[in-house]
Amino acid sequence: MGDFNVSRQPQEQLHGSPKFSKAMTEFNNCLNVIEVEDIRGVGRFFTWSNKRDGKHIVNKKLDRALGNWGWHKEYNHSFAHFHNPGISDHSPVSVSLADSGSKGCKPFKFLNYLTKDSRFLDLVRGVWSQRAVGNPLEVVICKLRNLKRELKLTFRRSNPCTRKETIRREIENIQSNLLHHPTDADLLLQEKDLISRLWNVSAEEESFLKQKSRVNWLKLGDSNNNFFHRAVTSSHH
Repeated sequence: MGDFNVSRQPQEQLHGSPKFSKAMTEFNNCLNVIEVEDIRGVGRFFTWSNKRDGKHIVNKKLDRALGNWGWHKEYNHSFAHFHNPGISDHSPVSVSLADSGSKGCKPFKFLNYLTKDSRFLDLVRGVWSQRAVGNPLEVVICKLRNLKRELKLTFRRSNPCTRKETIRREIENIQSNLLHHPTDADLLLQEKDLISRLWNVSAEEESFLKQKSRVNWLKLGDSNNNFFHRAVTSSHH
């Protein structure tokens, strides 16, 4: 672990060169030969900055923690935490040997309802069009890792169950105001928009709960939220 002085791929550079450099290729080849891979990371993604501003600023991921097959097998719950740099131009890194009983950071879980979002396909296309080096399996692994990071950044929001209740409260407030101002065009437009959002988030909630409940035989679209919720609750006891 530490400063390797080179990134693994262009996506690990903000305002750097968009192409693979000779140093990147050699670094990736070295890691493949000695059979090590990045330990799961949390905290800051870019770990080095040239401390300049405006168009001259460059941020890169130069620091990393790597483990071989034995490490990932024995310490599969470990993670590398990249901290704020303070007065340095590099982020300090610490490795936590979290065991299976500790809460640690929540693992990434793909939610099926994300595929219905208008941004999803463009995001996948963008990541899949990026160039990567290595054999076909390594390329797929690299792109999946990048896609996971983009999904987490793009869809960083509360679960649909919580958002649905928030929208319901907003609708109640708007409709209370409409009692006193029944022809207010702005309030009517807000009510229409909120009801449309409520239908959308209700569909997301149903998909979310079905996936969490592991009930495969029941089809979506029949407002089975209560059934799925009971299945989720019973499976946790």
